[in-house]
Amino acid sequence: MRLPYRSRHLQPLSPPDQGWPRRIGLLNDYVRIPYANGSSFASQFLFREFSERGHEVTIVGPNDPAALPDELPPRHVMLAAGALRTHPGVRVPLPSPKGLREVRAQKFDLVLGQAGSELIDLGIWLRATRGVPFLAVNTIHLPSVYNVVLPDQLNRSPHVRKLFEGGIIPWLERHSAEVYNQGDGLIVLSKGLEQYWRERGVRVPIHVIPRSVEPKIFDAPAGADPFDPRAKAGQRLLCVCRHTREKGVTRLLEIFARWIAPEAPDATLTLVGDGPDHDAFRADAERLGVADRVFFPGEHAVTDIVRFYKHADVFLYTSLSETYGQVISEALWCGLPTVALEDGMGVSHQIDSGSDGVLVPPGPDENNANWRFGGEVVSLLRQPAKRRAFAANARKNARLRSDPTRCVQRYYEAFADARKHRDQTWGMGMRSSTMSPLVRWASINAAVIGVGLMRAPSVVNRHGRKQPSWTALTKRAESEAAE
Repeated sequence: MRLPYRSRHLQPLSPPDQGWPRRIGLLNDYVRIPYANGSSFASQFLFREFSERGHEVTIVGPNDPAALPDELPPRHVMLAAGALRTHPGVRVPLPSPKGLREVRAQKFDLVLGQAGSELIDLGIWLRATRGVPFLAVNTIHLPSVYNVVLPDQLNRSPHVRKLFEGGIIPWLERHSAEVYNQGDGLIVLSKGLEQYWRERGVRVPIHVIPRSVEPKIFDAPAGADPFDPRAKAGQRLLCVCRHTREKGVTRLLEIFARWIAPEAPDATLTLVGDGPDHDAFRADAERLGVADRVFFPGEHAVTDIVRFYKHADVFLYTSLSETYGQVISEALWCGLPTVALEDGMGVSHQIDSGSDGVLVPPGPDENNANWRFGGEVVSLLRQPAKRRAFAANARKNARLRSDPTRCVQRYYEAFADARKHRDQTWGMGMRSSTMSPLVRWASINAAVIGVGLMRAPSVVNRHGRKQPSWTALTKRAESEAAE
């Protein structure tokens, strides 16, 4: 049934051919969404959009013993998986005869690999054995995230960092480019990443498709004020992210303590999220003397985050690891002016500096960059009229960039190009080995599980707040329509 909501924001779309692809396989790192994860929220969006347009969408990912029936999508294949010790609830998929038979039995017309693990090799295998067009989506910036699995002592070692940054990461980038080139196209989320992967040897078509914002969630009313009573309206700074090293939260806390708090005595910083470095960030706030002005409400369901965006005054972001940075789109969509570090990737792609926010170069002098970042924040806090102007532009620009209709249409165009590329290559004897993708998948994901043993287990969602299921928003819309 087509929901009444659709008529408010979608025009009729044009799939590549009438009735194709009927069966879409969507590879995802999670079949149950255990904690806030931008890539999986994007997969949920695509699952809803394509399902509501008549496609048969099957989610393929790791088996999760903790999954309850209502947390799983209607159509799914769960593969054998091992636990990632550093992140309880995270499972790493592995190939098995049973899993491969079950996937092959789905008879997919097209496979979309929205996964950051070597699971994308399943799409390469289906292409090699069945001629199924395969599109990969780049969701990880390798140079920024490798240190998540390292113990603190190794992470601080210049020799270890040199080993990774000078040898291991370049090798992994070349490996990723090789894998992408065995498919039928690569989807990236920003123009900067298109150039990044071309420079690393990707030859297949590259499609730049920014993620959409879900209006069902972010056009909702502001609702009750979720901020700590000590956070004064008009002076509320907000950051939403996973609490892991690569998000730059320690740097943000240092900027707040040194350059913002002394100049704006009523300013507060609220850090929504959870993750393996949550306790370390709390300790940073204590060490810097701002614990009474920094609040940690924990992770919240994505459907609840809108209240924070709409009751905040300025959004701050210091991560340099974003292939996109979905929270930036969400904040701008809600009319929240944003100050962020210029990353040349997903964040820079979204902010029109000087119009709806401010981008600050992160270096080369980090102290000077931090001073400038803090100054931009203080300036916005002192100028409500400027914030209002930025807010109006933010809403307008975000809707142009992140419109669901435009996003899905771009995917249809990428699907058509992928089938054309498959026809031009797979049918001309350019098939890859049928075993090498499976060997690569098994060996690299097994290595990931092993590396995960290097760091102690962490808490990634200590409050246990659940994210929406794959069908929750559709069911809610149906219920509202019935009323």
